[in-house]
Amino acid sequence: MTGKREVRERAAWMRGYRRVLEARDRRCPPDRLRELARDEVRPVRLWAARNPSTPTDALDFLARDADDNVRFNVLLNPHTPDSALRWLADQEDERYGSRHAPDRQRILHHPGASVELRDELVAAGFCDCPGWCARFNHSHFGSSPKLT
Repeated sequence: MTGKREVRERAAWMRGYRRVLEARDRRCPPDRLRELARDEVRPVRLWAARNPSTPTDALDFLARDADDNVRFNVLLNPHTPDSALRWLADQEDERYGSRHAPDRQRILHHPGASVELRDELVAAGFCDCPGWCARFNHSHFGSSPKLT
């Protein structure tokens, strides 16, 4: 990307705006959300990532988007699959190592994260809950907490 913003004519802008409205709609059909996840207009992809009706395969695709804001909105979606969360955690690890971990902290507490992924992130020290995760034997992420 050159950093230069593309100026769109009004008709193209309005088409993009209508696609944003579609991507925000929880009643949007799954096949259409899959299409919107591949849209060239960033806000369309951003809202598709945030929509709780977006299919998990589309969320997995959006997790690999070039735009940081789109990837962040994938983390906000409670239906994001473990495969996408694991990929995002690995990407943050490759990019920053252990010195910067806000995504891994969010992933650790994400409802879509597997117990295995959570255990890895807890063991790596990415939980910032004061004593909360350490008090439980990681199964607290499943159905019920168990004190150790």
